[in-house]
Amino acid sequence: MALKFKSVFSLMQTKIISGQWPEGHKIPTEMELCEQYGVSRVTIRRALEGLVDRGYLVRTRGRGSYVQFQRSLISPDPIAPLEDDSLGMYKFLKRDLIEATAVDVEELGLSGDEGEQRVWHLRTLHLIDSVPSILSDYYVSPLFGSFIGDLGEESPLSFLELISRATGQQCHFTSCRLAAIIASDEIQTLFGNQGQSANLWCRGYCSLEDGTPIARCSNILNGLQYEFSIDGGEATPLT
Repeated sequence: MALKFKSVFSLMQTKIISGQWPEGHKIPTEMELCEQYGVSRVTIRRALEGLVDRGYLVRTRGRGSYVQFQRSLISPDPIAPLEDDSLGMYKFLKRDLIEATAVDVEELGLSGDEGEQRVWHLRTLHLIDSVPSILSDYYVSPLFGSFIGDLGEESPLSFLELISRATGQQCHFTSCRLAAIIASDEIQTLFGNQGQSANLWCRGYCSLEDGTPIARCSNILNGLQYEFSIDGGEATPLT
């Protein structure tokens, strides 16, 4: 039963995400879905309940089930959704002092001093209306270690916005690389996704207006919450 439920859920989820069942579309009745997927009514109801719970459908007694799934549009510049602190909450999931890699030393301009051969690994999760939206991993210069220590469990402001306010300088996210990925089971579970869904991955580094490097950063954006658009340009292999 569990395998049938997950399979039907994923098939209907795909129709909604792909636009085959667009916003406002009235989906088939429970009996029609039973015939279409060759499963029991109990299985269909469990799949529909899962879609309703995750915001894909709205069910109205006497009228049926309708698609209400919408995603935010991301432009080729991924900075906009990462700097939008008008909605949601940031949870700080991890903060560890770790050995710096060669990439950290180069991109963060670390000196040869032993004390600067470590960086802070900060992991944050952005939620909008309690729905996981963006998972971010920051590898932060030791210059900003005091900010890590002062963080609570959550904040309405992102880590970069908190640094901006503390320093009086705007933070910039630059040298971005983009890819569509299937995230690990751990991340899919963190996003609350059933099955495997594509996500947008981007990486770059963050600095202040005066050029002071803050961190290198990678972000995984929940593919069920966002769409990505791009105008022209050439594909570049990731390095």
